[in-house]
Amino acid sequence: MEKLLYYPYINMPRSEWTLRSLLYYEQVGTIVPPNFDLNNYDKFMQDLVNNNLVLPINPIETLENPFQIAQPFIEYINTKEFNLKKRRVNFADERYGKIHENKFNLRGPKIHVEKFDGEIFYQLEQAGIAKREDNNWFIVEEKTANELMSFLASIIGGKLNFLPTTDLKVKKVPFSNSSKKVYKTIRKEKIRREIILKEIIPFPEQIDLMQLRKFKDKYPDLLNKFKNKVELIALNHNLEEDSQLFKETMKELIYDKQELSAKMNESRLGQIMFGTVCGITGAIISLVTAEPSLSLGGTLLAVPAFTNAIHSALQIEGAANIADSSGMKYLALMDYKISLPPTFRQ
Repeated sequence: MEKLLYYPYINMPRSEWTLRSLLYYEQVGTIVPPNFDLNNYDKFMQDLVNNNLVLPINPIETLENPFQIAQPFIEYINTKEFNLKKRRVNFADERYGKIHENKFNLRGPKIHVEKFDGEIFYQLEQAGIAKREDNNWFIVEEKTANELMSFLASIIGGKLNFLPTTDLKVKKVPFSNSSKKVYKTIRKEKIRREIILKEIIPFPEQIDLMQLRKFKDKYPDLLNKFKNKVELIALNHNLEEDSQLFKETMKELIYDKQELSAKMNESRLGQIMFGTVCGITGAIISLVTAEPSLSLGGTLLAVPAFTNAIHSALQIEGAANIADSSGMKYLALMDYKISLPPTFRQ
């Protein structure tokens, strides 16, 4: 899967999880109500949208038959498994929970009216597990809100070929068509993938999002190769995440990345040396110009050619040209390009 759909909230959290997702997936989207103004996003989300790192997805434009689609969830509310009585007690006791505190300056999960057909909110209100906050927002009992957003994300993700994903711990939606066995398999694959990315993409919280966008656009082939390496491990059902084999596989990935990073640092050192040589040869040129008698054995004309030769050789050994068969070049180059001060970026 090349695309990720984040839920349950509109704003993606400013976290390492988000940065890892932005680096790993070709495209990341969030479910956003129609006519949702850019100024309504938090500052981090505004930057993500402005730099085309996150795609706002309008559910009303995506869902052709929202009423019919909402019916399975409405029917689920009346099932024994839903346990409506317990959820009513939770809602009456204001046990909305606090997920991403201050996200909307209100306790408990809120869902925008235009993310769903109005009938579903009417049913939730009648069931005593939701209430209208204003013209745009409903406050919903925590577990129900998570299930409802998981339901919506699964439908939109399936239609647009996005992988529904959240940074929260959300249990399997009870009315999902996936069997428990299939769901367990997918869940373990996700766990392995998250472990791998967390281990090999330790990334600073402060990052230039514009530079990140340019980096992804410049190296799509390296990203695909890196993803292929990760997915071969994540999808290997013989690799248990707590097994010694999985741990050794992780070590190998880290070693490969460190080896490439070391080679790129050598290349960086070469650039610094080149700058030093240019400074020295520039001083020599100035010296010879000031003192014509210092011909340096006739090397004056050779100085520019000499520095050009050094520069050409260093370009051949540039970081982007370092060979890699491990699939870790994307990460090593990312550290080299994005983590460096602008002076050293190529």
